Amino acid sequence: MRAYKRERKAEELLSGKHGLPYFIPKKTVMRTREGKKVLCTEPVIHSLVFVYASQPDIVAFKRDIYNELQFVIWKTEGKQCYLTVPDGQMQSFISVCEQKEKEVTFYRPEEIQLEKGKRVKVHGGTFDGVEGHFVKVAKKRGRQLVVIIPEILAASAEVDLEYLEILDHP
Repeated sequence: MRAYKRERKAEELLSGKHGLPYFIPKKTVMRTREGKKVLCTEPVIHSLVFVYASQPDIVAFKRDIYNELQFVIWKTEGKQCYLTVPDGQMQSFISVCEQKEKEVTFYRPEEIQLEKGKRVKVHGGTFDGVEGHFVKVAKKRGRQLVVIIPEILAASAEVDLEYLEILDHP
């Protein structure tokens, strides 16, 4: 969903009494306020809100509580449809995003060359059960597990080789 620069209002209402489960990927940044440097949390991509609910539930929420949320429309095979992220992919993405700030880096999909990577699953450690692509990310020393929501956002985190199972077999 899109909340056109009103993520905080959307988050407040989604977490309220009549709200819906949601996720907003965030990062910590340093800002200067009244001459002092302060750490602030802000969305990775402004206006982007992932809502976990059926279309009728979202429509009812929009009608009754917060009409400012807009569906993200996607063009596929010549027709328009609502952007929907599969549960497994979203859980993997959330797992990577919720790690410590220093461990996770966010990218736009065009910044990652996925054809060079292998599809992997993590067994054990912090990212147990997460599936993604194992790639070398530009300007990073280690190897990264990258979880992507196609053409929207990607998150990466460094993982130990011993925890990986390669899912793509030739």
